[in-house]
Parts: sequence; structure tokens; C-alpha cells
Amino acid sequence: MKTMTKTLCRLLSAALIAYSSALSSSSSNGTPKFAEIAPLRAAMLTKQWQGFILDVDQKVGVVPELKPVGSTAPSAAVPERWPELERRSKCAKQFGTFYESTFALALADKNPPKIAHAKRLLANGLMVDGAPRGPNAKVFASLTMPATMSLVECLDGKEWSVLALTVNPTERNMDSIATAELAMLEELRSKATEAGASLRILKRVKDTLAGDAQMLCLKEIVGDDDDDDSEEIWFSCDE
Repeated sequence: MKTMTKTLCRLLSAALIAYSSALSSSSSNGTPKFAEIAPLRAAMLTKQWQGFILDVDQKVGVVPELKPVGSTAPSAAVPERWPELERRSKCAKQFGTFYESTFALALADKNPPKIAHAKRLLANGLMVDGAPRGPNAKVFASLTMPATMSLVECLDGKEWSVLALTVNPTERNMDSIATAELAMLEELRSKATEAGASLRILKRVKDTLAGDAQMLCLKEIVGDDDDDDSEEIWFSCDE
């Protein structure tokens, strides 16, 4: 196990270089700007993004775009609870779980199919709402700028569940972040529809998004209290 982990770690840099190359060339050579990517590539890119994350308090305090509208506070002043500070704190936490989950999937996939399936059942962070989501988890990436990734459980013919959605943290323009989120959800909705499935997103993922529910076409799913034993709050992403 240790040897396999070390081997995967050595592959990280190569995978990251290849993915970065794809990002830079996709718009010029006509390749798709939205695609499924391997968990290892996703883990590597997330690891790089984590390196870009500065202390959340400091970042929000010095970036004008992240200050509340109408704020006259100096750049060095950081109020305790700006809405964007709270959202970015949740984003930072999601980066960690996204990396752990995708790296666990990458480790699992190095095994023969039956063993890989068994290990995916136990993947870190993918026991959601009382069910293991790892066996059917896929990672999708938007190659537009800012780059965006999403971890999704894909149950064709039933429903696709968005378990995480991350945007490159170097992007600090709120409109650009929200637009990237919308583009990702629209692509996922299209893919889910092609597979005969609906699309939904976890509330804790929704809470990390810069776009509001109306812009992103999100609506809370209200179940029958007598029949619904869900432990999580979900939002539909259907138009």
C-alpha cells in the first residue's frame, strides 16, 4: 500500500503538467472544453489549488472585489463575519475533502475491477446521506477560465448527485466565479439529461457557491416526512 501511494505521488507532477497543458491548449485546438477527467488528475490539480489558498482572512481583507458592497473599511481591516469570508472558509474546507476523495478514488482504481469497486466503497468523504457514493463517482472539469471541477455520483436513468464543485481559487471576481459555476451546472445538467437522470446538489456544496439559487436554477427538494429518511438537504438543479 505504501509503495502504491509513493508511486501515485510520483505521478502527480506529470499528471498536473499534462492537465495544465490541456487547459492552455483547449481553446486553440478545438478540443472539448468540458470533459470527464481521471481522479488522479483531479487530485493533482486540487493539490496545486490548495497551494494557492492564502489565509482566508488575509485574502478577503486585501481584495477589493471580496468586500461587502458599500464597505469603506481599509484593506487591512477584516470584519469578523463578512458573508464572503464565510463562503471562502467553506470553500477551503471543500478543497481538502475534494483532494482526499479524488486521491482515494485514484488509489482504488489502481487495482483490478473487483478490488477497485470494494475500495471505492470505502473512499474518504464519499459516504453521503447514508450511502457510499464512491463506486459511481466521476470527476468532470470545465477547461474554460477560471477552471472548474465537480465530483458527481452518476446513477444513469435515476439521478446525478453533485458532491463537490470547486473553482480555481486564484479567480477573485465574484461574477466570473458565479458564471463558471453556472457553466459547470449547465453542462452537468445536459449530461444527466442525456443519461435519463435528474441533477441534484448537496446543500453544503450549494453553500460554497458564489452564484445565488435563482441564477443557478437551484430549488430545495422537499420530501415526504413519512417516507423520506434522508439525512442531508438536497437542491434540484433542473431547469
